[in-house]
Amino acid sequence: MSNVQLSMGKKKPASPHLRSELAILGGMARATLPDSATPWEEYVADYDLVRDSMSRVLPGFEGFNELVRQPMGFRIPQPARERIFLTPSGRAEFSHAPVPNAIPDDADVLVLQTMRSHDQWNTTIYSADDRYRGIKNLRELVFMNADDMRARGLSEGSFVDVTSTSRDGSTRTLTRYRAITYDLPVGAAAGYMPEMNALVGAADYSTQSDQPLMKNIQVRIAAAQ
Repeated sequence: MSNVQLSMGKKKPASPHLRSELAILGGMARATLPDSATPWEEYVADYDLVRDSMSRVLPGFEGFNELVRQPMGFRIPQPARERIFLTPSGRAEFSHAPVPNAIPDDADVLVLQTMRSHDQWNTTIYSADDRYRGIKNLRELVFMNADDMRARGLSEGSFVDVTSTSRDGSTRTLTRYRAITYDLPVGAAAGYMPEMNALVGAADYSTQSDQPLMKNIQVRIAAAQ
């Protein structure tokens, strides 16, 4: 963990027109902000320039290009791992926060989490298979407890609509997803990101971390209209 090292593709590109992730992002950035002073094209052409920029702003990445070319790369410094606590007391300090009630007041509402499949790295999807959960060629799905499916008159593979209500009162709906039985607690549901990111509104974020509530989306699931 926290180890940084160079990687190199070992397979022939699937197409001469295949673009790197950085080329895609740089192209989108330039198209969106044509007058940006950021040297997107230079970054795409030379990843060392990206690492040089990172070395100037990220603690522990000073000399990034030299460090990453060492055998086995380098490990990102983490003071707490070395029992160095950057706190006023110089010691580990703990705090607690009230635990919110995660169970919806309405029994018809499920708490949905988003997650990745096996053949996925962040939002990069390599196939529609998920060997972790026995899924083949399908991503537009929602995993549900069998009792929750029966309560809604759903059977394995039923088409369903998934609707969330944001904290700001707006609603968002994904249509014609497949309901799949899975060993989840009653009242819980799950599905893949980024497909289900659309259910999260701008107002739906944690008051502690400011992160989107991707693991706590309150939804209603019903047979597709």
